[in-house]
Amino acid sequence: NYLNLKNINILKFSFLKILRIIPNKNTLFETVVVSANDELVSLFLKKKIDYSQFQQKLLSIINLKEFQAYKKKKPINIKEISRLNNYVRLKIRELCI
Repeated sequence: NYLNLKNINILKFSFLKILRIIPNKNTLFETVVVSANDELVSLFLKKKIDYSQFQQKLLSIINLKEFQAYKKKKPINIKEISRLNNYVRLKIRELCI
């Protein structure tokens, strides 16, 4: 194939800074990030938040102290992941609507 991979300009794509926040090991924090992103996309598609608010809201939510604790916690089972997913989505709806 003819792939031409290049380094990404962080100044141009500042949202990629979020990758530096994610731990290198498997933790429940990934569930927080993915769930928050999915819920914010849903709110954007329903026109409840603007695109310009998206990055700021995602960063502010994942930087909440209650979610930072999940950087050190490994997932135990799917039930725990599902419960956290639902909680993150509920918290975002509370904060954004």
